[in-house]
Amino acid sequence: MAALGSYSTLTTSAEARTPTSKFILDGDGSYKKYWGPAVDGRPSEFLNYGFRAHYEQNGKIKSDREFIEAAWRQQSTALAILNDLGISTNVGGFLDRLTASGGIDRSLSALDRVSLFATSTRTSYEPSSGGIPFTDTLVRGSWRHSLSSVASLSFSSEAELLEFDNAFNTRNQIYREQVGIDATLSPVLSFRGNIGAAALVTKGGVSTSPIGGIVSATPVSNAVYDWIGDAVLTYRMLKTTTLTVVASQSVGPSIVGSMIKRDSITASLNHQVNSRSSLSFSASGNRQIATTTTDYASASATYSRTLTREWLTQLTYRYQHRFASTGGTIIDPVTGTPTVSGTSPADSHSLLFAVTHNFVLLPSGN
Repeated sequence: MAALGSYSTLTTSAEARTPTSKFILDGDGSYKKYWGPAVDGRPSEFLNYGFRAHYEQNGKIKSDREFIEAAWRQQSTALAILNDLGISTNVGGFLDRLTASGGIDRSLSALDRVSLFATSTRTSYEPSSGGIPFTDTLVRGSWRHSLSSVASLSFSSEAELLEFDNAFNTRNQIYREQVGIDATLSPVLSFRGNIGAAALVTKGGVSTSPIGGIVSATPVSNAVYDWIGDAVLTYRMLKTTTLTVVASQSVGPSIVGSMIKRDSITASLNHQVNSRSSLSFSASGNRQIATTTTDYASASATYSRTLTREWLTQLTYRYQHRFASTGGTIIDPVTGTPTVSGTSPADSHSLLFAVTHNFVLLPSGN
């Protein structure tokens, strides 16, 4: 079945600067509308808008900084689930997210750099019956050490806590430890990779671990483990052509709090035709493990052209295939939201034409 969609987006940004600090206020809003038999009986209009305030203070070294940030976003719950999990649902209402963040970046020496970051997001629903509210709090510390002018090592430690307002007061704790390397192998080849372990501890709730554990209808506590990592290989084949390969495995919450394990690999090729035009091709495969296991494959081609300084056009064709899902159910028992849209194979073809207009009301420095 076919559907025709329209997308309208407006973004704004205002920035105030001093020699050692800056304050940024951003806002954006988008409206999506779909027509056709593919959306019969499902939500066809979606809103997504939000604001962000960011304050940053620089140190004596330009890369040293402290920052704090606050953000609020409201979007159609159906759109949030569609964007994050690729699932079309009949759920109505809105999903609200209020986030507070802060961090510190410091250079200890010419070779060593440390970073501390903390963020907490409160997710709620309008109306309240639209879903289970939860709070997602994360703290991360990292250290980067330069081995030479072309290579560096990094270490990171991360703790995340999800607290659900359900009958069992479910608590999901996620601990991630990783080591990474960043290397420029040649003038045309670079590599960045991280690998480590993740531990998922569930307390006072139904285990929905994507990496094993007990699935029960009564409150349980358990702990499961798996490896996580990501790698990016960039090869500049020609001055105007770049090949990028990205692979990753991650464990974490979706936008509605359901625990998801994601495996993915993507290859993309970007070619700059001339100063105004570019071509890009991408192919990917990924696996999503929640209450079920589902594999996906996709391929796309995009042509972009800059018409003027303010106007940009883009034409994209995308093919997507979902393989048959295996195991489990399609509803997450903790959040009550779907984690997959079906168990049988499905294909999708889409053609997107976009026109972007950028303009500056007041140039920087005025």
